[in-house]
Amino acid sequence: MNAESYYILGLTGFISCIILFFFGKKAAISIGLVDAPGGRKNHQGAIPLIGGIVIVPVFAALMLYAGFQEVLPLYGLLGATFILLLMGLQDDRGHILPWVRFIIQIWVASFVVVECGVELTNLGNLFGFGDADLRWGSKIFSVVCLVLLMNAINMLDGVDGLLGCFLMAAFGWLVFAFWSVGGTQIAIAILLLLVPILAYLFFNARYPFHPKASIFLGDAGSLSLALLLGYFAILSAQNVGNDQILQPVSIIWIMTLPVVDTFAVFFVRVKQGRSPFDADRLHTHYKLIDHGFSSAKTTFLLFCFAIITGAVGVFAPRFGVPEYVLLYGWAIIWLGYTAHRLKHV
Repeated sequence: MNAESYYILGLTGFISCIILFFFGKKAAISIGLVDAPGGRKNHQGAIPLIGGIVIVPVFAALMLYAGFQEVLPLYGLLGATFILLLMGLQDDRGHILPWVRFIIQIWVASFVVVECGVELTNLGNLFGFGDADLRWGSKIFSVVCLVLLMNAINMLDGVDGLLGCFLMAAFGWLVFAFWSVGGTQIAIAILLLLVPILAYLFFNARYPFHPKASIFLGDAGSLSLALLLGYFAILSAQNVGNDQILQPVSIIWIMTLPVVDTFAVFFVRVKQGRSPFDADRLHTHYKLIDHGFSSAKTTFLLFCFAIITGAVGVFAPRFGVPEYVLLYGWAIIWLGYTAHRLKHV
C-alpha cells in the first residue's frame, strides 16, 4: 500500500470507531455493560464499557486489510489479544476470580512470547559490569514483564482520559523509534492502533463541551491494549546490536508512569497490612485529585510526565548516556517516590 492508501485506511478506521462508539453506548446500557459509580468510583451515572470491544476489532480489521500478516505474526498476536478482550469483557459484566485472571494472563503472555517470537534475551549493560544476558531465563523474564505491565496499565485507568493519553504517549514514542531507524512498516502498524485510541479519547477525555467521559475502556480494553503495548515494546528492544530499535532500559523509561505508581501503591498496601491487589484510591491520579486537581488537570500533568520520561528513554542513549546511568536514574525516581508514599502512610 502507498502512503495515500494508509491515510484513507486510517481515516476510515477513525470514522468507523466514532460511529461504533456513538451507537454502541445505548446498546451497552441496554445489556448492562456499564461501570456504575460506588466505592472508589465517583463518576456520575453508569458509563458504557465499550472502549476495548471497539478499539481492538477495528485495529484487527485495519491490520488484516493492510496485509500486515506478512510482516507480523498477526494471527497469533490478535488471537491472544482477543482472549484477553473476552476475559476482560466477562470481568466487566460480572466477576472473574483474581487467580483465574492471573492464570489467563500468564498463559496469554507465554503464548505471545513463544509463538509470536518476542523475548528479551539481553538487557544490555544495565549495571555497569557488562551485558546482562538472560540466557535460559529470557522467556520467563519476558512473560513476567508482560503480566506486570498488563496489571500496571489496568490500574492506571482511573481518571477520564488518563489511560488513553498514556497509551498515545507510549505508542507514540515507539512509532518515533521505529520510524527514525527505517522500521516504517512497524511504525505504520502502531499508528493504525493509535487511530481507534484517538477516536476513543473523543468520548473518554474531558475538554470544552465534553465535561465528562461517556465511554470507558473497561478491563477488556486496558488488558488487551497493554498486551499490544508490551508486544511492540519488546519487539523494539529484543535484538542486540544494529537491529535493536531501543535499548531495554529505554522501555523502562517509557513505562515509568504505570510501573512506578503500581509498585509504590503495592508497598503502601503491604505496609498497611492489606493485600497488594486491593482496590482503593492510593494511585497517583487519585492523590492528585484528592489534593484539589481537577480530572482534566490530573490527566494533563501525568500525560506530560509520560511524554518527558519517554523522551529521556528514547533520546538519552542517542546522546551517549550509558545504560547503567539511565537505570540508576530511573531507580532514584522509583525509590524516591515509593519512600515518599510510605512516609505519608
